[in-house]
Amino acid sequence: MSDEKQGYSTKARNEAFFEKVTSDSESMRKEAQQAVNDFTRARMREDGFWRKILPPVALANDELDRQVDSDKNVKVVDKEPDSPAAASIPYGQMPMNKYIRGPRYRVMFARIVTPKFTKDVSELRNWTMDIRQVLSDNAIKDMLAEEDGKALRAVNTLLLGANVVIPETGVSQYRIITGGITRDTFNDALKILPQSTGHLEAATCLVNNVFVKDLQKWGRDELGGNLSEEIARNGFAERVFFGVRVIITIKRDLVGDTTMYMFAEPEFLGKFYTLEDTTMYMDKRAYMIEFFAYEEMGSSIGNVAAIARVDFAGGVSSDVWRY
Repeated sequence: MSDEKQGYSTKARNEAFFEKVTSDSESMRKEAQQAVNDFTRARMREDGFWRKILPPVALANDELDRQVDSDKNVKVVDKEPDSPAAASIPYGQMPMNKYIRGPRYRVMFARIVTPKFTKDVSELRNWTMDIRQVLSDNAIKDMLAEEDGKALRAVNTLLLGANVVIPETGVSQYRIITGGITRDTFNDALKILPQSTGHLEAATCLVNNVFVKDLQKWGRDELGGNLSEEIARNGFAERVFFGVRVIITIKRDLVGDTTMYMFAEPEFLGKFYTLEDTTMYMDKRAYMIEFFAYEEMGSSIGNVAAIARVDFAGGVSSDVWRY
C-alpha cells in the first residue's frame, strides 16, 4: 500500500473514531471503545514474555473455586502426586502401604489497571497518526510490564538466592557461572533443570537484547558455518537454539544483561488464567475523554523444579535483588 493510500486510510479511521467518541449517542461511544479494545487485544497477544512462556487460558465463572476466609476469586489446581519407587519383595509377602495424597496449589486473581488518561477531544481533530494506537500504546506497555514483573518477582522468590539449595528439589537452581557466555557455559546452564528431582528439560530461555550480542560473538567452530553466517548477516533473533526456544526481551530492568532464565514446558510449570482479558474503558465528559485499560488475571508457578536462573560472567547482575 502506498504512503498516500495508507495516510488516507488512517485519516478515515481517525475521522470515524472521532465522530463516534464525540457523539451524544451512548451506542456510538461504545463502538469507539470497542474499536480500541479490538486494537489493544491484538497487540496484547503478541507482546509480553510471560504470555509466551506460560500461555494464558480463559476461565469461566463456573470454573472458579470458593474460599472460606475471603471473597476473592481463586482456582485450585491439582498437582501430580508423588509415588515411591518400586521394590522387589520375596514370594508370599505383600507390598508396603502408601497412602495417596493429592497436592494442590492456588491461583489467586487480581485486577491490573493503568493510570487514567485524559484528552481534550478537540485536539484529536487533525491527527494524522492512528488515534487508536496512541490511546492504547501506553496502556499496553504498562499492563505487560506489570504482568512480566509480577512473574519474575515470583520466580526470584522461589529460587531463594544464588547457589542456595532448594529443599523441594535438592539442588540450587539459581547459579553463577564464570567464564563468560560461551557454548560451554551455555550448556552448563542447560544442565540445571535436569539435575533436579523433576528431571525436566528447559523448553524456554529468557534473555535480554544485550545478552544476545554475546551469542553473536560465537564463531563458526561453535555454531557451524551456515548458522554462523546467518547470525553475522541478520543478528540473533528469537529461535530454537540447542533445542530450547530463546525469547528476547528489551526489558533490561527485569532481565539483566548477563542473566538467563530457564523454564520447562507449560504443563510442568504452572497455570495462567484470565477472567477478563485486556479491556479499554472510555468515557466522555463534555469536551474531555478519559480512558484506562484493565484486566483480571491470575498466574501461579506450581512446580519449583520447572524454573532456573543463571548469571554469567562471574558476577551477579545489578538487578539480582531488585525483586
